[in-house]
Amino acid sequence: MRKRLKLTFFMAIVTVLLIMLFQVYWVYNNFKVSERNFITSSKYILQRSISLYQLQQSELPTSLKYKDPSLTFFLRTIPNRDSIAFDTPAVVKPFHAEFLTVKIDEYNIDEASVLMGRLISQQFRRPLNLDSLSLIYKQELRKENIDVTFRLIISDSLSENEIAVPIKFHRSPVVVVRAIPENSSLMLWRQHILPAGISFMLILLSAGSLFVMGRMIIRQMRLNNFKDDFINNITHELRTPLTILKSSLDSLKSFGASSDPGRLDRYLNINLSILDKLDKDIDRLLEVSKYEHGIMHAQRTIVNLTDLSVEICDRFDLHAPNIISIHNSLNNEVAYTDPFIIDTILSSLMDNAIKYSHGTIRIDVTFLHIANGWQLQVQDNGKGIEQFHLPFIFDKFYRVQSKNVHEVKGYGLGLSYVKLLVTALNGNISVRSEINKGTIFTIQFHDKKD
Repeated sequence: MRKRLKLTFFMAIVTVLLIMLFQVYWVYNNFKVSERNFITSSKYILQRSISLYQLQQSELPTSLKYKDPSLTFFLRTIPNRDSIAFDTPAVVKPFHAEFLTVKIDEYNIDEASVLMGRLISQQFRRPLNLDSLSLIYKQELRKENIDVTFRLIISDSLSENEIAVPIKFHRSPVVVVRAIPENSSLMLWRQHILPAGISFMLILLSAGSLFVMGRMIIRQMRLNNFKDDFINNITHELRTPLTILKSSLDSLKSFGASSDPGRLDRYLNINLSILDKLDKDIDRLLEVSKYEHGIMHAQRTIVNLTDLSVEICDRFDLHAPNIISIHNSLNNEVAYTDPFIIDTILSSLMDNAIKYSHGTIRIDVTFLHIANGWQLQVQDNGKGIEQFHLPFIFDKFYRVQSKNVHEVKGYGLGLSYVKLLVTALNGNISVRSEINKGTIFTIQFHDKKD
């Protein structure tokens, strides 16, 4: 079973790790694709901005501005073959030229204008004004909703992964205009923050689901172990008094103890004490079940906590130098609470402090005021509880073991029952402990009058 569980956990962890790696790769790949698209778009816009700059810097033919735009091209010259006319002094042209006029439709006017602007710029080789080009580039970027600031520079090299466009109208043979973006990565991450956030949330949900599932399985296995321990403990706990009862009755029957009043009385008292203990254990188990299912409820009244604590202390047979100290700073030493529940809580905590102590026993019981309620604190100087066990000591059937054995007999219900009773009084309980220094139980009750 444990091997299968370990294999299941291993496969689940590997699955979650693969999902995390895939999500990270997916986000990174989308970022790189967006980065390439950004470079391509910015480069195209830069090329378009350079064309617009050339148009602004060049005076285009007037024919392109007509209602019906056109361009006239020189085709060829034709010699004048008229010999008479050629010998006439009035004839000054030995040949004539042939031209072609091409009409430009509305679909090609922009391309024709750009081409003419580029040709004219190449012809005159005018210097490049980066400020003017930057302004045009900024306007074109804004049209494409690209909110990134660029710095334009002139370079003599061209790289594929850069936003750079070569120009040929500059005085130098080859000139490259490079656009250097500022905080482009931040802009790209802003575009991907939502999918990246969703991916991260899915990763957290997957990991969280695995963690919760693992805790539930481990907790269930621990509860099963606790249940087995409880069955073993209660079997031994019941077998011991039954053995005593059986031995006592056998003595009465077989050894004539019934004819001896003194021995008869002693055996009967032993039997009564054993039966009384069994009766209390059964009542305790039933009460745990009733409080768990909400059948029993707190019955609050005015209780003098000092008197109640003294009464509880008298039940424990302690001798000097062992001591239980009571400190009560509440008004009139009273509180509005359930005396039976407080009695059970204090009795259980004191009993544990005595059973798990070594050497001189010292227990301090303190009642204090807190905001909207009061606080009960029980401190002992016992052997303490290891930090590993503290989160589980209030679980049903959980018992702290020492070297795989239980030094003190019990069912593992004491502290879980205490927590149930504290909850019934609208309170909460916490614990601090150090090995060989002792344990402090702190219970805070909030005022809630019925």
